[in-house]
Amino acid sequence: MRRSTLTAAGVAAAAALQGCITPEPPAYGPISDTVAFGYRDRPNPDGGHTILVVMPAHSTVTDARAFWERRADELCPSGVEKRNVFRADRRELMTGAGYVHGSVGVGSRIQAGYEVEGYVYCKAARPTT
Repeated sequence: MRRSTLTAAGVAAAAALQGCITPEPPAYGPISDTVAFGYRDRPNPDGGHTILVVMPAHSTVTDARAFWERRADELCPSGVEKRNVFRADRRELMTGAGYVHGSVGVGSRIQAGYEVEGYVYCKAARPTT
């Protein structure tokens, strides 16, 4: 009897803690073959840079924008001349359900994360005299 009491108490404690745990945001860094979330950037022919930030579903658009701003500041050590975020998407996946006899099947949407993309243009470095 004592064993079942401890098990029930453990289950209750785990259930209580589960509601209090919030996932950590991903580590700041570049996206790679082994890292799905973070940033990716590339130089543009006009002298600017295109920055893409991909965040997991539990993130907020504020987290994604903070990653984008941080990368923009890193790319422009002499300061940012212009920022242009042209896309901020909440990615969702649709899952379908099979046909239910006499009714329509039910599907659902699953949140898959945020993507923020834009251009950054750096200030020209001041010549030293």
